[in-house]
Amino acid sequence: MAVILFDIDGTLVDTTGPMTQAIHEALEQLPHLPKPSEDAVRSGYGLAGNAFWEHVIPEATIEEIRQIRKLRHETLERAMEGQLVLFDGIYEMLEALHKKGHTLTTASNCGVHYLNLILDSQNIRPFMTAPECLESVSGEKKADILTAHRLRHGENDYVMVGDRKSDVEAARAHDFPVVLTGFGFGNEDEWALADHVIATPNDLITYIES
Repeated sequence: MAVILFDIDGTLVDTTGPMTQAIHEALEQLPHLPKPSEDAVRSGYGLAGNAFWEHVIPEATIEEIRQIRKLRHETLERAMEGQLVLFDGIYEMLEALHKKGHTLTTASNCGVHYLNLILDSQNIRPFMTAPECLESVSGEKKADILTAHRLRHGENDYVMVGDRKSDVEAARAHDFPVVLTGFGFGNEDEWALADHVIATPNDLITYIES
């Protein structure tokens, strides 16, 4: 059985719409700052911590970013209410791998609030064992999350599943095989770095079981 580490954005979910809405609502408190487009938000996924905000709202100061992040917790919860943001087939794929006895968990550059919001709003927490994110392990880079999982699960067959170059880099730091999603936010240059690229969530089941 494998320990399968999932990135979140571009791998399990696409929250671009509600995230952009939540950021716009938070920025009502800071009207001098421009509101980012959905494309700007989407292109920022995969960046860790303040790097995401510096990319999405480059005009904001560090103090303003801190304020936006705090406001965004509440605005995102409202924007996510009743929203299904899982990619088609993700729930069924997680359910199938869980039933087969594989250990599923997360390895995302997001914060704890966002991680919990996704797991609970999309009803996928029951499939996950000790899910982690960059904030929960007090890490600086995604490889630090993989270190935490390795300490918890010991010697095992690990697979990193993501959509961006950062997922490949984290996997290579631990010599884990890495699968990228062809339906996520990555591009052909990033896909070329992976051990395998899946066109649909169901393809991951075939890869893991092969």
